[in-house]
Amino acid sequence: MRKVLAFAVAAVLISNTSKAQFSEFAGDTAASQFTFSNGGNTLQIGGRVSGYYEYRVLKAGQTNLSHNGWAMKDGDVDLLGKTANHFTYEFHVSLLDVISAAATQNTADPAAPGFKAAYLRYDGYKVGIKFGFDKLPFALGSIEPEHMTPMWSHANLNGGDLFSRRDFGLTLNTSLMHNHINLYAGAYSGMGENFFEYGNDASGTFEYIGRAEYCLNGKMKYRVIDEEHTTTPQLRVALDARYADKTQPAGKTIGIDAPGKYGLRVINGKRLCYGGDVTFMYKGFSTNFEVDLMQLKPADTSDPLFNGTSSTVNKGVINAGGFVWDANYDFAKIRSVFTAKYEDVNVNDLVPGSMHWLSLGYAYKLNGFASVFKLEYAIPLQEDSNSDALKYTGQLRLGYQIVF
Repeated sequence: MRKVLAFAVAAVLISNTSKAQFSEFAGDTAASQFTFSNGGNTLQIGGRVSGYYEYRVLKAGQTNLSHNGWAMKDGDVDLLGKTANHFTYEFHVSLLDVISAAATQNTADPAAPGFKAAYLRYDGYKVGIKFGFDKLPFALGSIEPEHMTPMWSHANLNGGDLFSRRDFGLTLNTSLMHNHINLYAGAYSGMGENFFEYGNDASGTFEYIGRAEYCLNGKMKYRVIDEEHTTTPQLRVALDARYADKTQPAGKTIGIDAPGKYGLRVINGKRLCYGGDVTFMYKGFSTNFEVDLMQLKPADTSDPLFNGTSSTVNKGVINAGGFVWDANYDFAKIRSVFTAKYEDVNVNDLVPGSMHWLSLGYAYKLNGFASVFKLEYAIPLQEDSNSDALKYTGQLRLGYQIVF
C-alpha cells in the first residue's frame, strides 16, 4: 500500500512541475511536456496515462464481480509536429490498445485499433487539407476529448457503437467571416476504426461527411468545460451529416465485427446520419446539447436490423439515434468541476425499448486536466432490455489522470 501511495504522490509532483502547454493543433492529447524546435520546425512529444477503480451495483441474482476492480483507461504516446512550410503531422498511438490486443490475440476491437491519429495536414491554402487517420468531423461529443471532462467515457450516443468516431480519408476545412463560420467536408473509407483490419470494403464506395458551424465570437475550441472562465458569452451552433452506400456485390459481405454492437456502424445498404449541436460557455458555466439521428436502408430484406418485421411494417427503413445534454461548472476557487449529463437513445425503432442514462461527474484538478482525480457515477434510468440488457443498476468510477 505504501508503494501505491508513493507512486501516486510522485505522479502528482511530476505533473505539477511539468507546466505543460496546451496546443491549438493537438488531437486527443491536451498538453505537451517536451518540445523540440529547429527554426520554423516544431515537434512536441506528449501523452497520457490514466486508470480508475470501478464498482457496479449488480442486480439481484448477479454474482459476477469481475468489473469490480482496477482498470487502466489510457496509455498513450503522441507525436505532433509543424514544419516551416505549413505542414502539420501527428502520430497518436495507444500503447494500451496494442498491448491488450497482443495479450488477448484479438486485433479486431473496432473501438481500439491502436492508432488514434496518423495524418498529414497542409495549411498553406485558404482550404486546409488533411489526409490520413483521425477523428471525423461529426458529432460534438465524439470530437470533444473526454479526458478534458470529469467523465471517464463518451456518452452511449457518440461513443462509437452507433457510428464510427475515426476513419482513414481526406478532410477539407475552411473558415469564413473571421472564423465565425467553419466548414468541414471529407471522404473516408467508411469502415471506421476497422479500416486497419479490413481496409476498403467490396462496395468500393466512400462515406461522405460534412459539418458547418457558426460561432458567435470566432472559432471555439472543442472543449466541454469553461476553464478559462470567459467574460464574454461563447456560443457555437453546428449542423452535420454523413452518408454511405455500402451495398455489397453478390457473394460479398462486410467484416463480421465491422457493424459493431448494434449492427449500425457499417451496413450492407444505405445509411444516412444527421444531427446538430449547440455549445454555450460563460464565466465557468457551460452546457452542450447534441442530437444524432440515423436512417438505414439495408439491401437485404431479411437483414436482422428489420427484426423480423414485414416490408409493409418497416417500409425498408430502420431509424435510430437520440440526444445528449450536459451542464457543467468549473469552480476555480476549489479546483473543482461538476458535471451532469442526460441522454436518451433508441438504437432501433423496430425493436421495442430505448435507453435513458443520467451520469454525474466530479473532477479535482491538481494541475488542470493534466493532473486530475475524476469521479463518475452512471445511472441507467431506463435500460433497453431487448437491445442492450444490463446486469447492474449503477456504476462508479474513481481514478487519476496525468497528461504530459
